[in-house]
Order: sequence, then structure tokens, then C-alpha cells
Amino acid sequence: MNPAIHDKEYRRRILSWSFYDWANHAYITTTATTYFPPYFLAIAAPAFLKAGPGPIDEAAKSLARDTASNVFAFTIAFALLIAAVCAPVVGTYADITDERKRILVRITIAGGILASSMFLLTSGMWIPALVLYFLTQVIVNIALGLNSSLLPHTALPGDLNRVSSLGYAMGYIGGGLLLAINTTVFFLGRRLGIGDALAVRIAFLSVGVWWIAFTIPYALNVPEPKILSRARNRTRTPLRATFIRIAGTIRDVRRYGELFKMLIAFWFYMEGVGAIILLATVFGAALGLPMTVLIGTLLMTQIVAFPYALMFGRIPDHADKRRGAYLAMLLWTAITLPAMGWYARSVGTISVPSTFLLLAADQILGILFSLTMGRLLCGTMARRIDTKHAVILGLAIYIIIPVWGYFLTTKAEFFMLGWLVGTVQGGTQALSRTIYAKLSPPSKSGEFFGLYGLSEKFAGILGPLLYGAIGQVTHSPKSSILSIGVFFIIGIMLLWRVDVEKGSRIAAEEEEAEESELAPEDGITG
Repeated sequence: MNPAIHDKEYRRRILSWSFYDWANHAYITTTATTYFPPYFLAIAAPAFLKAGPGPIDEAAKSLARDTASNVFAFTIAFALLIAAVCAPVVGTYADITDERKRILVRITIAGGILASSMFLLTSGMWIPALVLYFLTQVIVNIALGLNSSLLPHTALPGDLNRVSSLGYAMGYIGGGLLLAINTTVFFLGRRLGIGDALAVRIAFLSVGVWWIAFTIPYALNVPEPKILSRARNRTRTPLRATFIRIAGTIRDVRRYGELFKMLIAFWFYMEGVGAIILLATVFGAALGLPMTVLIGTLLMTQIVAFPYALMFGRIPDHADKRRGAYLAMLLWTAITLPAMGWYARSVGTISVPSTFLLLAADQILGILFSLTMGRLLCGTMARRIDTKHAVILGLAIYIIIPVWGYFLTTKAEFFMLGWLVGTVQGGTQALSRTIYAKLSPPSKSGEFFGLYGLSEKFAGILGPLLYGAIGQVTHSPKSSILSIGVFFIIGIMLLWRVDVEKGSRIAAEEEEAEESELAPEDGITG
């Protein structure tokens, strides 16, 4: 392992970079996922209520809620579309102007202020609510791409897996921590003299403050990479140079064949990942599970994802002697949790405390097994696993989730299923980001991670569409969730065909050509 990894300054830089995931996941978990959707329905539904000659009946109220939810859904789709289109443009502009970090910090401040401004939203203010949600969604999605584009400039080449996994792990724990705080305030609000609506608005306020505050270490300690690009020298107008470069990349798509193959594979399996994230609460609600179980499972998944994302990042690390134990722990969880689910289903009713005692006992036994026999049994297999095969392993475990969902009948199983999601959710995404970073020339990281973000945003279309279509035909949420498995199967098949070594070699050659062309003009010497 490179000695620089143990250097104090390097560790501070890596930790500061990962804190940006800690910062922005507050918006994702608290605002976008948990509190804004139901709050919007509450303040918007009255505006869509069509009063008849008699008293307002439940059917009219239900229709108003449906209309409000449809308007919200269209806003999400439009925000993701705009973010998908803008991300490559903003990323390429950042490459050309050498201002990746500065642009990220500026839009983060804007996003944080807008996110906290949701505190002002009260009943009837559904149009300002949609505007604020639209703008913050666009900003957070562009920011995610810019932050990822700084990964190859922040981490050493041999440390990409660990650092990317650390970022995702920090995101889960930071987002989960603020969600836990806000959920506590929400449930204890009435005892504290705070109504439900005010508790939600306080949560919105906290998100913007959290987002900006935890970006400060990033702003202070992560250096701005200085990479002068050829596109910058073609014109004095950076914006024009941005579109020239994007057009050139599209024309030269065959040169980056492995990168675009990775993008397509990523798009397919992220359809499955995204569908599970977006539809988990809908699926649970359709099965009649209470809101406390749904929110509790979401919080638990965030916590579980923290250590497992770190473990995933270590499995492909040839210098880590414990990689066999990490692999054994992952396989133990993937095998024993469905077995425990079968037991829970056969028993019929298991209390929530008993469920968590079972999970704790299972994980303690798993740790003991992994550190002893498992480490020896899985050592040879772990030594053969590189980053790509680690992602494929995660996707194979993901296939278990929709299959299990088809047979799920109890609250205990839902918690166990959420735990299994947490074991692979962060790791597969973190290592996917690492593969993509290896396939991208550093001088074009903003542009290519913009395209990566575009693929990620469009990966929220087919999954929910298939879920809804199957549900409409079968009227069975279990059949709908089972259909999601097809995206993981296709994703594995496509990812298997990606030649990471060839793509990395092409990226390195592109970077060398970039440097050699700039050297005479800019006085750069090898």
C-alpha cells in the first residue's frame, strides 16, 4: 500500500471529501425521501378539492390527494430530466474552467438556502413548494456528479475503492443520523408543544443548515485540481468550449467503448436499485405495514449500510489480509437472513424487539464465523475478486431481494429484507463509481461523471414503470416487486462484458495525449 495513504494530510483530505456525502444525504433522506412527499400532499390537496353541492365526501378528498400526488410525480420526473441534461454541461464547464470544487461549493450554498427555505411553507403554498423542491432536486443531483468527479483527483489510484466506499458509508450514517434526530422531534413533538406540521418544517430547516455546515471541511481541505484541457485553448469562451467538447465526445464514442458499455450496464442495474429505494415504502404500505415499521426500516437500512459499504470497499483490496473475512460475512448474511425470514413466516408473528434480537444474534455469529472458519474458507475466492466481480457479487445478492419480496408476509421479514438491502446498497454503488473513475480520463472527469449522473437519473424510469405495469395487470404488489429482478440479471450480463483493463488503458492514453499537447503551449514539462 502506498505510504501516502497513512499521511496525515492525505487522510484529512479523504475524510473531508467523504463528508460531502454526509452533508448532502441529509437532503436525500430527510427531505426528498421521508418528509416532503407526505407534507406536500397535505398542503396541496385542499387546492385540488372539488366541492360539490353537499358535504365533501371521502371520494372527493381521495381524488384531490391523487391529483396532488400526480403533480408531485411529474415535478420529480421533470427535475430529474433537467438535472440529467444539465449535469454533463456543468461537469464539462467545470473541467474547462478548472473550477470543479468552487462550482460545487457555490451550488451547495444555494441548495442549502433553498432547502432551509422550505421551513416557510404552510398550507396552500403548494406552488412555492414545488418550485423549491424542483430547484433543490436539480442542485443536489448536479452536486453529486461534481463530487464524484473529484474522486480520482482526491484519492490515490490504488485507494479508489476504499475512498469511494467511505463516501457512501458516510452518506448513509450522516443522512440516517439527521433523519433519526428529526424523526425523534416529530414523534415527541406534541409533548414538546410542537405540532406535526411545525416538526416537519423544522426538519426542512435543519437539512439546509446541515448540508452547508458539513461542506465546510470539504471547502477547506479538498484541493482544487488543476488540469488544463485542450478544449479550453480552442476558444476564449468557456461555455462555447463546453459544447464543443461534449459534441466531440459524442462523435468519439467508439473510442470510449468500455466506458459507455459500463454506463449502459450501470443504467440497467441501477433501475433495479432505484426501484427498490423509491418503491420500498409503497410496497410495504401496500402490504398493510404501519408507517412506524416503514420509517424504522429506512433508518435501520441507513445504519447497516455504513459498515457494509466499508467492507465492500475492502474486498477487492489485494493488500488487505482480512478480505476473506469480509467476503465470508457478506455471504453469511445473504444466506442466513432469508433462512431467518422463512422461520419468521412459519412462526407467523414475531415482535419487533424479538426481530432485532434475532438480527443481532445472527450478525454476532456471522462475525465469529467470518473471523475464524469463514476467513479460511473464503480466502482463495476473495483473492480472485476484483472490483468488477465484487459489484457482480453485490448484484447477485440483490436478486434475492425481489424474490424474497414475492413471498414476504410478516413485519419481521420486512425488517430482515431492509437489513439485506443495507448490506449491498452502498457497496455496489461505491465500487461502480470506482470502475467508472478508472475508465474516465482525469482531465474529463467532470464531463464523464456528468454523463454518469445522466445515466443514474434516467435509471428511475423503467423500474417504477415496470412495477406499475405489472401491478396494473396482476393487481399484486408481490408480482410487481418480483419483476424488478430482471434489471439485476440484465445488469450482471452487461457488466460482465466490460473490459476494465482495456478501458483504463484508453483513459490513460487519452490523459497522456492531453498532457503532451498542452506541454509546449503552457510550459509544462514532464
